[in-house]
Amino acid sequence: MSKKAVLTEYTLSLPKIKKPFDLALVSDLHERRSDDILMLLKKANPDLIAIAGDTFERVGDGSTDRSGRVKRGSALRFAIKAAAYFNYFMIHTFSKKNLPKTENAYSFLTEAAKLAPVYLSLGNHEYELEDEDIRTLENNGIVLLDNADCCANVKGDLLRIGGLSSDPDGEWLERFSQSVGFKLLLCHHPEYYDSMVSELDIDLVLAGHNHGGQIRLFGHGVLSSRSGLFPRYDSGVFDDRLVVSAGCSNTVALPRLFNPRELVVIHLNPKEAT
Repeated sequence: MSKKAVLTEYTLSLPKIKKPFDLALVSDLHERRSDDILMLLKKANPDLIAIAGDTFERVGDGSTDRSGRVKRGSALRFAIKAAAYFNYFMIHTFSKKNLPKTENAYSFLTEAAKLAPVYLSLGNHEYELEDEDIRTLENNGIVLLDNADCCANVKGDLLRIGGLSSDPDGEWLERFSQSVGFKLLLCHHPEYYDSMVSELDIDLVLAGHNHGGQIRLFGHGVLSSRSGLFPRYDSGVFDDRLVVSAGCSNTVALPRLFNPRELVVIHLNPKEAT
C-alpha cells in the first residue's frame, strides 16, 4: 500500500454560491482499505461528500456495458484485463494488505454517511453493481447517480447534483445542463470534460480515474490507463471548474511515487460581483 494519505484543499469562488460550504471529493477507493482517508474526512467535517466513481470492483467480463451492448475494442480490453490479472497476482503475492474487499467499501460508505450527505456516481470498475451494493447505499441514505440527478439543499444553497457514468448518457447530460440553479456534476472520467462537458452550462465538475498519473515528475502525472502518457487531467483544478482527484487508493503493484493518495476538500465561496 502507498504511504499515508494527504488532505488536498482548494478554494473556489463561484457565482451561484450564496453561502460558503465545504465539499469533500472521494474517488477511486477500489475496495481498498482507507482508514486514513476516513480519518481525514472526519477531521475535515464537510457539508457534502461527493464520491466520483470506482468505489467498488464490479467490472464483469469487460465486454459489455450496463445495457448489455458489446463495447468497442473488446480485444484491447481483453489485453488490459489480462494485465490486470497479472497485477492482481503480483499484489496478492507481495502486498496482500492491498487486496480489494467488499467490506472495505461498505465500511467506508457506512462511516462517511454518518458525517454528511453522500452522493455517488459510477466509474469504469462499476459496470455490474450487485443487489447488496444497492441495498448498502439505500440503507445508508447514499444517493446513487447513474446518469441521473437530484436536488440538495446545502446551507440554503439549492444544488442540482448529477452523476455522469462511465457508460455516459449524452441526452441526460444535456438536460441536466439546462436545469436551474448551481449544477454540480460527478464525472469519473476527466477526459469526458473536453468531449462532452466543457461547452455546457455546468458550474463545477468533479472527477478522478487517472490516479494522479501514478508517478509524478516535476508536478505532472506520467501515466493513465485510458489517457496514456502524461495525461492532461491528472490531478488539480482546471478551467476554475474541473477538479480532478489523484484518488484514494493504489491498485497496482507499482508504487505511487511523489504522488500520495489524497482526500480532496473544496471550499466553495460566493463570487463577488465585479
